Amino acid sequence: MISVGSVTGKVDNASRDIIMLNLNVERYELKYFINHMENHALVNRLKHALKSDPHSVPHRGYSIRSVYFDSYDDECLHEKLAGTQFRRKYRLRSYNTEDETVKFEIKNKANNQIFKETASIGRESAHEIILGNYEEMLKYNNPILNKIYIAFKTKMFKPKVMVEYERDAFIFHHFNVRITIDNNLRANTSCFDLFSRNFHALPVVLEGKDILEIKYNTVLPDFIRNVIQLDSLERSAISKYALSRRFLKTSYWEDI
Repeated sequence: MISVGSVTGKVDNASRDIIMLNLNVERYELKYFINHMENHALVNRLKHALKSDPHSVPHRGYSIRSVYFDSYDDECLHEKLAGTQFRRKYRLRSYNTEDETVKFEIKNKANNQIFKETASIGRESAHEIILGNYEEMLKYNNPILNKIYIAFKTKMFKPKVMVEYERDAFIFHHFNVRITIDNNLRANTSCFDLFSRNFHALPVVLEGKDILEIKYNTVLPDFIRNVIQLDSLERSAISKYALSRRFLKTSYWEDI
């Protein structure tokens, strides 16, 4: 058994050179499928009403690549499929193959509310962790990474799928609102090289649909609801991780 006391370690020189970022973000998150025409029309409305994310160009967006980890018995996946009220996912996330640091996230969900715990690690550490060398996390002496280490060691976590897609993003600072539209979702269950320039993946077929996500802290202003035309949309319980595992048919639950 692994105790909390065992997850301490010295921070080496390489780790000191990395600016550690620890974020605890608690928000509401609503998700919807929209078709390509709705996507195009919505982006045209949003770019006149909200600010574009600094990394995003309307209709072109920016790329996101994530490696999702799960336990030996796919605990995270089954919790999502069962609609468990309180659940979590673990992922490494990169926005550029040249990045020197990446995000290691625990995404906790309770109903509509999301609570993210995030730490930054170096790319070499990311390589080691993907290979299963989880002790690499200990050298940061970071509480979030220590928590991930305990979960990974006790439940034999390993990489299960790498997911990539393009994202348009818009922000409204006053209410900390973030609107994102994701498209061209694709995945691979055999390659987990987060920094590969030649990532070969299969498209996750969504029948002409893109994914709209609305994230906010306390309230979604009425004018944003009107811009999105929210009343005309039907909410869905969407998980890119579950979609990617399902469409790649990697496990016995694939036909559930």
